[in-house]
Amino acid sequence: MAKGGGAREGGALKTAVIVAGGLALAWVTMETAFRPFLDRLRGAVSRNTDPARDPDQEEAPAAAEAEEEKTPAPPAPAVVEEKVEEKVAELEEKAEEAAAAADKAE
Repeated sequence: MAKGGGAREGGALKTAVIVAGGLALAWVTMETAFRPFLDRLRGAVSRNTDPARDPDQEEAPAAAEAEEEKTPAPPAPAVVEEKVEEKVAELEEKAEEAAAAADKAE
């Protein structure tokens, strides 16, 4: 009988290890599969449980300001035209200087 009892204990230990490994694998699989949803959920929970956060404070203007910072306003057309004219004038001067230097070299 002692041999049978020992075999059962070894079988129980093996079963416990397999179950624990299966649970760990299932947990890792769920974390990986639902990562975007879980990250969003954890962020919402941490915002709601943050003691420094004022729940009466509006969050919409802060989000609008963040979007404005990401997308700068395009420059005015007049400013762009002035810059283009300046660059064209610079290039024309350089072309004239290069032509004059080529004439002197000949």
